[in-house]
Amino acid sequence: MKLKVVVVIVDKNKTERVIAALTERGLNYPQATLGTGTAPGALSEVLGFGETEKGIVLGTAEESVVPVLMNCLKEQFGFEQKGTGIAFTVPVKSVGGPATLRILAGQSAEVKR
Repeated sequence: MKLKVVVVIVDKNKTERVIAALTERGLNYPQATLGTGTAPGALSEVLGFGETEKGIVLGTAEESVVPVLMNCLKEQFGFEQKGTGIAFTVPVKSVGGPATLRILAGQSAEVKR
């Protein structure tokens, strides 16, 4: 099983809706925190950041679910348009044991015998 950490940066007022939509489609253990845009003016303009207060959503998902999550962000939240948000994944290369891997993948920690 290949696991990814999913990171989504979106305007603060969309954070809860993004979490609900992604959780429905397979995001595990979503966590949100607030952030403030700090990109220089030129970079901020290129990235399309209008509002400086952001919601940063973190969660885990199996690699096979990631395309579904990214498609949801494009279709439901317009992420293909400038200024709507940024999403990316980071591969999980190791965790502290098989039970931890199963938990992060949204499965039971118990070993099936």
